[in-house]
Amino acid sequence: MWAVSIPVFLISYIGSFFITSKISILPQEECKPRFIFTPQDVSYCSDIYPIDIFLISLKTQPLAYVCVASGLYIVGFMSYFIYQKVKKKN
Repeated sequence: MWAVSIPVFLISYIGSFFITSKISILPQEECKPRFIFTPQDVSYCSDIYPIDIFLISLKTQPLAYVCVASGLYIVGFMSYFIYQKVKKKN
């Protein structure tokens, strides 16, 4: 599972940089309606908050759901692994 989850997570994480660059070059009339948490009075579209980029990527790219799932798997497995090490130590 690691062989699949880490590359998928990294590829989709890098994809968020491309979404940011696409949004940052848009005119303000097109990018501001996409803002949810970012204030409407920002000077540039590149000032978008990361949470808005995450939400936009969930709307526009279905691969983002795979990124979230694989990221949760990685975090869950690491937590389980650390828990087992601590449990064995005691």
